[in-house]
Amino acid sequence: MRTLGLVLPTSLDSATAEARGSDRVASELFDLHAPGLYRLAAAMLRDSAAAEDVVQDTFVRLVAHLASGGALSNARGWLYTVAAHCCRDRQRRSGRWLPWRSELDSRQSCDAPDARDGSDAVLHAIGALPSRDRLLIVLRAHGLSYSEIAAAAQVRASSVGRLLARALDRLSRQLNSPPENAV
Repeated sequence: MRTLGLVLPTSLDSATAEARGSDRVASELFDLHAPGLYRLAAAMLRDSAAAEDVVQDTFVRLVAHLASGGALSNARGWLYTVAAHCCRDRQRRSGRWLPWRSELDSRQSCDAPDARDGSDAVLHAIGALPSRDRLLIVLRAHGLSYSEIAAAAQVRASSVGRLLARALDRLSRQLNSPPENAV
């Protein structure tokens, strides 16, 4: 794969990483995958600062992995798996993985609605899904294969299609259900 004149690795052994320099390899992978990893983490955690931390933690782990002589047979899959694990770890540690309740929300809404093309409804519906459903949908939206999704979500590869179909059905029901505060 070529991007901006750089040949970016899809797989990497320890000799290749050593020859190219693990920092340079990590930098190339960061340029290629950081935006997607951020979107994954933001969708899972619903917090931009925490999502940035997850991306940083993922690449710190990558540099440590490469420095210890570790190989990457699938760099993209490895990064998304580590990012998904970091998100789950944050969710477990936070103990705040509770559904949104309007009476506890003190944020003020802006007077003018966003000028998006209806994507707010989709983002809200995705945000209302269970964590695993959000993870599956976001990973598939980023183009990961079923085997990569299985590794990141810690499910059997043979179950990914069924789980993803169910997640998409729940998303569809969320999008087609009337708003809770409609009169």
